[in-house]
Amino acid sequence: MKCLSLDHKKADVAIRRRVAFSSVQRAEIMKSLPQGAIVLVTCNRTELYYRGNREDGEAALQAFARDCPFLFYDEEEAEKHLFRLAAGLCSMLVGEDEILGQIRDAYGEARSLGSARGLDAAFQSALSCGKRVREQTKISSFACSLATLAANEVFRFKPEGARVLLVGATGKIGSSVLKNLLACGACVTATSRRHGRRAEAAGAAAAPYEMRYDLLKEADAVISCTASRHTVFALEKTAEACKDGKNRLFIDLSVPPDIDEGVGSLAGCRLLGIDGFRAAAEENNAKKRAAAAEAESVVSVCLAEYFAGEYARQRAPFLKELSEEEKKKLYALRKRDPAAFCEYMRRAEEEE
Repeated sequence: MKCLSLDHKKADVAIRRRVAFSSVQRAEIMKSLPQGAIVLVTCNRTELYYRGNREDGEAALQAFARDCPFLFYDEEEAEKHLFRLAAGLCSMLVGEDEILGQIRDAYGEARSLGSARGLDAAFQSALSCGKRVREQTKISSFACSLATLAANEVFRFKPEGARVLLVGATGKIGSSVLKNLLACGACVTATSRRHGRRAEAAGAAAAPYEMRYDLLKEADAVISCTASRHTVFALEKTAEACKDGKNRLFIDLSVPPDIDEGVGSLAGCRLLGIDGFRAAAEENNAKKRAAAAEAESVVSVCLAEYFAGEYARQRAPFLKELSEEEKKKLYALRKRDPAAFCEYMRRAEEEE
């Protein structure tokens, strides 16, 4: 397995928006790599996991986004990266909750297209590892999602009675934002093209998406987290709605961004994009250093078990030739110490 990765550490949102591939583009990329491919796109990263050589993967990505600084992981390094990602160790916010579901969705999308072949074992084991890390460590304690941080930012902006306009409330991030806002006591109006009843059932007022600029006039804060490929809050219309100069907080949790960057320059308006949460994320990560170290240990064990399983599968003819006594000893070693089993199999492979 190979991996080409571009994330928040390597590129700012201006570059990441260029590789926020649509479902059609993801399908085209996977189709161009017939040996197996999975594309993961989140707010903070775009990654291609695939079987083949480096040049094939780079060509597949460059067809849609030229000259982007993707980092390359080869074979075991790619698998290690995937496991650490599933554990929440590569996120801007260490231990955040969404990444595990995003990996699961990307894997499911590839399987539905018949593109996951050869990658099933790695992804299934990585997802299992992510669950195990969260069960055995405290890495998901404290604020562990951008949704939580966004709600906290609104609470700091207006501690009581904040009127919040939420666009994209029915998505995964949006529904989480809504829960956090309501828990903080905010009065939320959620726009929707469809599924308005979902927001009402959760405790928010529902309004048509087309009314967003009218609703903006009464809002103290705006949070937008859609999957739209187009600007949700255009500068000219937002300026007209905010001409009273009232202090407003705009939070954009989307990549590509939903809110025109010029909105932050309007009188009374403060715009916070997804990269603006770095300071809060670093504070959260500092609290989790001990848990992150524990998570790294769990990941190491999970990786050793995965590699041991792969060795046993790939080297089945070699194992079949051993005596029953030797097989029992190796089985016991694999169960007791998978890393030692892998080392034994490597040595045997070299000797051959």
